[in-house]
Amino acid sequence: MKFDFRDIECPVCGTDDSRTVGYRGGDAHHSVLGERTRIVRCRNCTHQYPNPMPYPVGDLDELYGDPKDYFSNHDLEKKKSSALEMVRTLEARTGAKGNLLDIGSGRGELLWAARELGWNAVGVEPSRQFAEFGRKHLNINVEFASLEEARLADDSFDAVVMNGLIEHLYDPISVLTEVRRILRPSGWLYFDAPNEDGLYMTLGNAYMRLQSKDWVVVLAPTFSPFHVQGFNARSLQMALRRSNLHVQSLDIYGRVSKQQGVSSLRKKVEFSASRIVNAIGNWTGRGSYMALWAQKK
Repeated sequence: MKFDFRDIECPVCGTDDSRTVGYRGGDAHHSVLGERTRIVRCRNCTHQYPNPMPYPVGDLDELYGDPKDYFSNHDLEKKKSSALEMVRTLEARTGAKGNLLDIGSGRGELLWAARELGWNAVGVEPSRQFAEFGRKHLNINVEFASLEEARLADDSFDAVVMNGLIEHLYDPISVLTEVRRILRPSGWLYFDAPNEDGLYMTLGNAYMRLQSKDWVVVLAPTFSPFHVQGFNARSLQMALRRSNLHVQSLDIYGRVSKQQGVSSLRKKVEFSASRIVNAIGNWTGRGSYMALWAQKK
């Protein structure tokens, strides 16, 4: 996959005042995945992002590939079970079944669950292969398009979900602004995102410095899972405020994802240590993930 590297301002607050925190990918990765990319932190809102930003040259199918490979660490039946719980939680928030939009629906587990529970659920998915997988295997209603391309009507959804999406967006503010437009008054938005200021990431970066490396462990701009936005609680809430969406709750929790690349004894030891660090992060409120609920008012 080829990338077009372009200088940008902070994707959250729009300022152009940042400092370099390290490099990620290429020779700044144990398995030499992707291309060496500079990661910066905004001095204003503390958001982390690649600068220059690596925009993919080509379509998203070339970037994300076969859904069976991309979601190889995600058990479909377990994800369907979790999706059922998610939809039940949504119904408790909205007070009734209604219209639900799943943005970046992936394989479509949430759309399947919403249909099973009686919602009118549609999805938009910018990867053709992901959308086709959902239609074929889960018989879901999903459009192959970005949110902007879908041109959905104003005030048309009671709930919008963006699981595992915002960290992939090159312009998160424009997407959140579009979400507000299509939500009905008092409609709910839910999404999760990695906490790039979690204890696991903070100590991981320090571990790299102890080895005299200019590497960081945050983000993955040019290799799977292609995370290009490094939110923390502060920058995430600023993004919602700029989009005129009202944060109702923000919970920080944690888990450790399986390591990517070639396995080695060193990586196994590091992974075991990361699980301990993650447990401490959860206990101290510095977990690796965030879950956010917001409303249109």
